[in-house]
Amino acid sequence: MGKDDIREKAPLEIVRLFPDYAHTVVWLDQPIRYRETGLTSGLVDDLDAWEQSYYDSLTDDIEWVSLAAARAYTVEGTRLAHRVAAEVGPRFVVEFASYEDAADTVRVRSEHPTENPEAEKAFTKLFDEIDAEDREAAKVRSSPDGETIAYAPMSNTVFNPNSNLQTEAGPDTE
Repeated sequence: MGKDDIREKAPLEIVRLFPDYAHTVVWLDQPIRYRETGLTSGLVDDLDAWEQSYYDSLTDDIEWVSLAAARAYTVEGTRLAHRVAAEVGPRFVVEFASYEDAADTVRVRSEHPTENPEAEKAFTKLFDEIDAEDREAAKVRSSPDGETIAYAPMSNTVFNPNSNLQTEAGPDTE
């Protein structure tokens, strides 16, 4: 399956790989702790090592110490994207953007059933949670009288800036 095939058939479930000082390189809409992913311990160890090699390959000014270091980072990131894709299965697209060339984004989707049903199940759950939060947020973006309100999904709190009133969002909140 080529890159163009992935773009045309890509589901909304995109798993991104990149280091960003979050103690994980796995991102959905936010960084995801490895213990939530179901990925095998060997893969998690390799993701950790890749993240550390990234930090070790940068100067204090956040520049690559060498072109070889940048290239090694990209090669390993691409290899790991393929491994993650194999573990999570064909429902998910794994994306990795090279720091050498931002236009060089690797998108990988397994052509085979998952190698790790626990990872597939964990990522399905993570995306289901995101979808549920998005649906809840959409329900409470405006109050019944048309005022703009804000919804904080992690605390399940609705804030109306017009009244300085905070309430817990519930099933009837619209």
